[in-house]
Amino acid sequence: MGFKVVIGVLGSALLVALVVTMVRISGPAVESDGPSGLIKRESALRDKAERILKEANGRFSSPKGPVIASSSLRFEGEVLRIQVGPGWDRMRRSDRARLVEYVASEYVPFWKTQMKSRREPAIVLREGDRRVGLHTQIDHWVH
Repeated sequence: MGFKVVIGVLGSALLVALVVTMVRISGPAVESDGPSGLIKRESALRDKAERILKEANGRFSSPKGPVIASSSLRFEGEVLRIQVGPGWDRMRRSDRARLVEYVASEYVPFWKTQMKSRREPAIVLREGDRRVGLHTQIDHWVH
């Protein structure tokens, strides 16, 4: 009789442990949701964008100055806003298009993974207050 009780208790404990483990594995990570999770994801996006833009400045360099001056994330990471530098004016239009393609091809897959989304972020290039380039899922152009 005592042996059956011990087996029953151990079996029940094992079942509870299995259910708890399954729930934890199938659910989102504790840090991934909420405001603190969003801050961590945005930080990762910002770091990745800085690396991509630094590489883009190296690839598409101009004697007049850097092609990309700065960047920022807007709308909880939905938009990557890039301020172009003085080298943008000296680039041919085809090179500008290649630069935007390069940034999009590097940034968009990382964004989708980080934000756990199938959508695409918008990438907006600005010169002062004027838009000079755009990449979205449905629109793509450069001036």
